[in-house]
Amino acid sequence: MTMPGEIGRCLLANGAARLVSALTTTAANEAARRHQAAGTAALALARGVTSGLLLSTLTKDQEQVTLQVLGNGPLGGLTVDARSSGQVRAYLRNPAVRLPPPPAAASARGRLSVAAGVGREGVVHVVRDLGLREAFSGETALISGEIDEDVEHYLTASEQIDSALSCDGLLEPGGGAIAIAGGVLVQALPGSGGAEVVAGVRARLRDGALIQALAGHPPSAEALARAVLGPDAPGLQVLDVRPVIFHCPCSRDRAAASLTLLGNAELGAMILNDGKAEVICNFCRERYEFSEAELEGIRRDAAGTSGPPS
Repeated sequence: MTMPGEIGRCLLANGAARLVSALTTTAANEAARRHQAAGTAALALARGVTSGLLLSTLTKDQEQVTLQVLGNGPLGGLTVDARSSGQVRAYLRNPAVRLPPPPAAASARGRLSVAAGVGREGVVHVVRDLGLREAFSGETALISGEIDEDVEHYLTASEQIDSALSCDGLLEPGGGAIAIAGGVLVQALPGSGGAEVVAGVRARLRDGALIQALAGHPPSAEALARAVLGPDAPGLQVLDVRPVIFHCPCSRDRAAASLTLLGNAELGAMILNDGKAEVICNFCRERYEFSEAELEGIRRDAAGTSGPPS
């Protein structure tokens, strides 16, 4: 049985750096199942789900992060919504694309590459919403198409925080589903002298420490962090642990609200030509069907009238 995922928020080296580690197998596989993604597409979803969750768990506040990796590859771009509570959802624009088995990337031993699917040209776009009046957003160019490397570059170049990030997954025999997925993010804290700590972790990650740790199927986020850091790592202090679940807040009411945005004329044409409508959530693929009578009610509501249709 696959264990539920979790995120651990930690401190390193007496507070010189912060570390977030995550096991995300269940959520990554649920995203892949809903989009019927396998192989490279499933691996890209796993890296995206994990990267988004790590980004959303950096503060004490309630935070929502939208991560988009928009490359020029055949998968057509990845979008992830992650919350600091551990809820996450994700989709690929073209999840049905089947590519040859991903080759091993040269950057880390045993690591599979997703760059052929994602593309090596494009952007990483991040929106952080802390529930304040305005959300923060930033964008950087892709540097490799490996998703986690591009998100690490975003953190360093756009948010200007010295960071080491690695997210990955191992495929089941046959290259279909995800056997295990997870990741680690380490950041220097301001005025702490943590740059040396980050550099040391980055060197281990580049040498394949995450893949090797995942291959051991660690039972917890803390165990994953300790396996990545190795026996000579600076002291690890766990602050809190949170569950990870795939969750989509879509609903029939939200689907109806999206139809009102079409406007009176387009809704009228839909009623006349089709007599029904179907709304499919991009993230979870849930389908919501609306009859002609329901569409007419939505049209009247959108027009601000309650009388009979014109």
